[in-house]
Amino acid sequence: MSLHAKHPSFAATADTRTVVVLAFDDLLLLNAAGPLEVFAAIARVLGEPYSASPPYRLLIASPRGGQVMSISGISVTTCSLEQIDDIVPLIDTLIVAGGPGMAALEADEEACAWLRRRSVDIRRLCSIGTGAFALAAAGLLDGRQVVTHWKFAAELQARYPAVHCHTDALYLHDGNLWTCGGATAGIDLALGLVEQDLGAHTALALARYFTVFMWRDAEQPQLSASLNAQSKALRTDPDVRLARLHGWIAANLNGDLRVERLAEQFGMSPRHFARAYVAATGETPAQAVENLRLETATRLLKTTSEPIKRIAETAGFGREERMRRAFQKHLGTSPHGYRNEMKAAASGAGQPLGIALAGLAQ
Repeated sequence: MSLHAKHPSFAATADTRTVVVLAFDDLLLLNAAGPLEVFAAIARVLGEPYSASPPYRLLIASPRGGQVMSISGISVTTCSLEQIDDIVPLIDTLIVAGGPGMAALEADEEACAWLRRRSVDIRRLCSIGTGAFALAAAGLLDGRQVVTHWKFAAELQARYPAVHCHTDALYLHDGNLWTCGGATAGIDLALGLVEQDLGAHTALALARYFTVFMWRDAEQPQLSASLNAQSKALRTDPDVRLARLHGWIAANLNGDLRVERLAEQFGMSPRHFARAYVAATGETPAQAVENLRLETATRLLKTTSEPIKRIAETAGFGREERMRRAFQKHLGTSPHGYRNEMKAAASGAGQPLGIALAGLAQ
């Protein structure tokens, strides 16, 4: 599919498609609002032809309708499932939000029965974070590849053994089923849905509008190498300076990041800093820097057409050969091979060889 191509169903008709978000009391508001804002922004960000004919109609539902209260204290007006049946004969995309109140929705037999009935003719069935538990309770995830928030992945797998739950991905697309890790990953999932429907340029324009740090693909780990490094530092060292150092490293990848420079930035001698860093994170400063540079290089190879030599410079490897050695060491392929593999997967000409970017965030 070309960058400008629409999904065949969108190319064939100008009809507005209905997106329904299923909410409940004690939902995480961002789970619902994030995807809805992405869809709602298309007309004002892209202009014509979408301003005259919006591609999506947006509705929020709950089992019994009326006001539902989010955990942030903001109430949301919803339609009941019965009202949805009356006004929406065909749901294009159904998104089940997540949040602490999911247990009640998961145990609601009437809601689960509604999900089973309506799922038969839905083009896309989605969940945000723990919304996957409601779909699993309805029996809609058996045998499917899914992801939920990393904190609840083991619980989902244990309680619903017929589900193939992945522990680390932003979102997964298995046929008409889309699931994601939750919260901001719901925005990434919505951008993926828009890309499928309206093309990559539309999705990228929306990502720019929302000032998303970067347009993240589905294979991106839920915890980036930078965030994971910061988390490890804070788990073992009360000094937040070490966690903040990783943000500085990520912003200066193409600079001098030798241990002497990092120690200077941190305010320690090189020897003392190296020992303290290993004690706090379990890896050397050089390993952390290489992981961050590799993460940046893989993203640029997949999302840009920049020459490999320039990507090596941007990511901080300097020389192309140095980047090639890092790719072979961590990913088992060359930068050129990685780019070709990603292009083949995106075009449908082939399947990924199983390069595990998630390993960079472990």
